[in-house]
Amino acid sequence: MKALDRSHRNLGAAAIALALVLFVSLNVLSSLTLTSARLDLTENNLYTLSDGTREVLQNIDEPITVRLYISKALTDLSPPHAKYAARVQEFVRGLAARSNGKLDIRVLDPEPFSEAEDQALAAGLQGIPLTKAGDQGYFGMAAVNSTDDQGVIPFFAPEREALLEYDLTRILYDLANPKKKVVGLITSLYMTADPAQGQRPWAVVEQMREFFDVRALYGDLEKIDDDIDVLMIAQPKNLSDKTKYAIDQYLMRGGKAMILVDPHSEAAGIAAAMMRQPGADTASNFDPFFKTWGIEFDPGKFVGDRVAAVRVSSEYNGRQVTSDYLAWLQYDANYLNHEDVITSELSRITMAGAGSFSLKEGSGLSFEPLISSSARNQLIDADAIRLQPSPVQLLQKFQPSNEVRVLAAKVRGKLKSAFPDGPPKAEAAKPADGAKTEQVAATAEQPKHLAESTEPATLILVGDTDLLSDRFWLQEQQFFGQRMAVPVANNGDLVMNALEVLTGSDALIGLRSRGVSVHPFTLVEDIRRDAENKYRRTEQTLTEKMRATEEKLGQVRSAGGEGGVLLTDQQKETIENFRSELISIRQQLRDVQYALRSEIESMEAWLKAVNIWAMPVLVSIIALVVTVLRRIRRRQRFAA
Repeated sequence: MKALDRSHRNLGAAAIALALVLFVSLNVLSSLTLTSARLDLTENNLYTLSDGTREVLQNIDEPITVRLYISKALTDLSPPHAKYAARVQEFVRGLAARSNGKLDIRVLDPEPFSEAEDQALAAGLQGIPLTKAGDQGYFGMAAVNSTDDQGVIPFFAPEREALLEYDLTRILYDLANPKKKVVGLITSLYMTADPAQGQRPWAVVEQMREFFDVRALYGDLEKIDDDIDVLMIAQPKNLSDKTKYAIDQYLMRGGKAMILVDPHSEAAGIAAAMMRQPGADTASNFDPFFKTWGIEFDPGKFVGDRVAAVRVSSEYNGRQVTSDYLAWLQYDANYLNHEDVITSELSRITMAGAGSFSLKEGSGLSFEPLISSSARNQLIDADAIRLQPSPVQLLQKFQPSNEVRVLAAKVRGKLKSAFPDGPPKAEAAKPADGAKTEQVAATAEQPKHLAESTEPATLILVGDTDLLSDRFWLQEQQFFGQRMAVPVANNGDLVMNALEVLTGSDALIGLRSRGVSVHPFTLVEDIRRDAENKYRRTEQTLTEKMRATEEKLGQVRSAGGEGGVLLTDQQKETIENFRSELISIRQQLRDVQYALRSEIESMEAWLKAVNIWAMPVLVSIIALVVTVLRRIRRRQRFAA
């Protein structure tokens, strides 16, 4: 028996030694042969190279030199930057491995007063102070193609790690495709130079300019040039018949358009207030086009959605109240079309006072929803939010329609001209002194009028223009004194994806949506919303009782004249009873709030326990069961 035990021990020791040798051998082998292999278990596949990136790499025809400037002094001082620098280098080398030799990667350490530092400064990289002596640390990239076009990332901020693939692929795409598609912009908003932002253009315009040649089209348009690949029409207001006809004929010739209209544009309201024009019309529509095409859009109604409403703080009855604002909506991926390339990879869209679209029967157009509301919505008059909106009052009057509405859609099909009788009649021109009328009337031959589109048209319709505004999808952060805009929603991605589709290129669509990784606990939100409904009903009861008592007291004071009267014992008792009831109701409010916090905290504790402890406990149980089974089998074998 002892010899058998000794043999088992020797066999066990040999097995352990063999396992160690095998472990070391596998590590050495994998480090040599599996350097590019990855297993990405993240929900959004943040670390998997997207199809769009692969397509961009395959379409690179000429060499591109990529210089990474990474200061060793910076990575030595900052472990987070060191970790991110390794991530960046790893990713860039992965891009090079799939580029068929078209990417030349060079990693440089721009030490103080070195030639590499001079190159970094010349390329426009941003340095951060490392020492009191003024030494700078760099962590950026400069890429150059064969014609000396340059793309730069001034600094790889760790806060933008989720956007790493987008930032790098965008630069490679620009360098591989130096000729940009042309986007014609027609808008009544200050998108290209906003006075509220010191004449700085909106971020979405700056983002568009990175990929497209953006041409702002103003005034009366005789014709929209054929070299414009797509029209972007945002908040169309006061368009002349001449401009409408130019748009109409552009679409009839096969042009494509992204059209954004709004029952109430907050950006237009802010601009009107700055110009001292309170009460200006902030709605927009696209008639006669919508009417002609069979598209229904009510510019006087916005969609108030109870499920997607954003929580805000506002004043109500003289105190600050936190409540859901039905006009400000935040839609997650559950309300975006996963089948369409424009929205399939987006995570969050924020809107304000958005309208809805529908299609009339017999229009002959295809209608594909891109963003849809929940069933708990109501069409509300836009006048309720134009001047002094009250989130609490909107909630009190809310009555769900139980009908899903479409806030953005893709429309395709043959379009009829909104000018069936031909171009609008121009005003007669007044001849100059001494000139003949015939000479004034002589003009260049106009293009032939088209009563119907020559081929199926593609339109992207969005019932909101405020989603373009910076404050609804960007959050500004300061990084070493520099302003940095970090996306908190995919509004910009929605616009870029739509324009990419309309211009016929979808190489970058799949990777843009990787920027947002915030995923709220919907179950916790449902618990909070249900508890808050109880709170609102109790608060409303309290408010009504307060108003009734104030009216009674006002009547007593009025009866006493200017000198007032003494309250009777009965009146004092009534007031005292109300005060007692008021204290009781306030206690009920505190109980509801406490119950709300308790439910949320217990739910969060349960979720943390599941995420942190469930898997280790499960593995431990499996290991314990396996160990017990082995011992039982060993005993049975020895007994036999």
